[in-house]
Amino acid sequence: MPLLVAGSPLGLPIPLAARYAITRFRSRGLAANTICQRLMALALFYQFLAEHGIELEERASKRQFLTQEELVGLSDYCRQPHAASKQAVVTPSFALLRYTVAIDYFCWVAEPIIARIVDDARRDAAYGALQSFLKITRSIAPRRVLVQSERLGLLPEQRTLFLRVIQPGSPENPFRPELQFRNYVMLLLEFQLGPRGGEVLGLKTFDVDFSVSPATLTIHRRHDDRDDPRATPAATKTYGRLLAIGDHLRDVLDVWLSKEHRGNKARYPAAAKHPYLFVNYRGEPLSIRGFRKIIETLRRRHPTLGGLCHHILRHDWNDRWVDAAEEEGWDSNISLRDQKYAMGWSDNSSMPLRYAKRAIRNSTNKKILRLHAKGASK
Repeated sequence: MPLLVAGSPLGLPIPLAARYAITRFRSRGLAANTICQRLMALALFYQFLAEHGIELEERASKRQFLTQEELVGLSDYCRQPHAASKQAVVTPSFALLRYTVAIDYFCWVAEPIIARIVDDARRDAAYGALQSFLKITRSIAPRRVLVQSERLGLLPEQRTLFLRVIQPGSPENPFRPELQFRNYVMLLLEFQLGPRGGEVLGLKTFDVDFSVSPATLTIHRRHDDRDDPRATPAATKTYGRLLAIGDHLRDVLDVWLSKEHRGNKARYPAAAKHPYLFVNYRGEPLSIRGFRKIIETLRRRHPTLGGLCHHILRHDWNDRWVDAAEEEGWDSNISLRDQKYAMGWSDNSSMPLRYAKRAIRNSTNKKILRLHAKGASK
């Protein structure tokens, strides 16, 4: 589990931050990368407190909390980019995440201190002051931008280009010949099933079942998997699920697992030592960095693919699902239920609205134009 460490030469974990991470993040089963992101937000809050000479526990014991001016300063502070970033500011959503973590941590520290107040009246007054403080924090929090640079699926011409250039042997394929087939299988799987990157890296050879028709692929939640030797382990953020795979994807997976490719001990000598489906050129489990490099290579060779990343393929899958639902007249409630299952989302998830924005936007505008045409004809 990621830990926030002090800036001393020993680099020891900060006890209070470690307890907070265990109770707030680890207990919810959050992925290591997600915990790391929130601990970075907490580190920023510690930096803010140090620069302003604020002692959290002292403030909580005096029921002073943070002043309105300090909250405004914190809100602005959360918009600062990382030191290595070339951006002037971070996105509104990320600034809000930082701010939310900071306020939640402050309350987490304050509540036990308030609970230890013996006098009932003073304790109730302290809880009342904390609730008033939380109302102020909400009014000052960084705002989400409703219309901003959104992550969308591929345009039709980008989709055609993508499927053409990943074909093994294509003159437009940017990968080394020995890696073309592996990359094709991986990218085709992402395109056809829409898994998250961590889910792809966490797949094991026995997660593909060729004994049934149609063949299936199962995505499992395997946090803290003892098989995983990577410094940053693969993690499944969503629910596990069993997905049917089409004949072509089944066939290329079968070839990938054969002695011609992954099972070739001369080409991938380390592949026999672990069960992970996708491997690097030595046969070790493919790392996150190697995984990202595949898309980076594609983008460099084909700039018209724009901001393509692995997660764009997940958005594109949802765009295609919504388009198919409209074209084929699927029942909207059943279609939404099945979409959530395929993506590993909960029944109450609002993710379908976020992941199919291009398809939803196009569908809405088509209806608007039909409505305008209908009004003009009267």
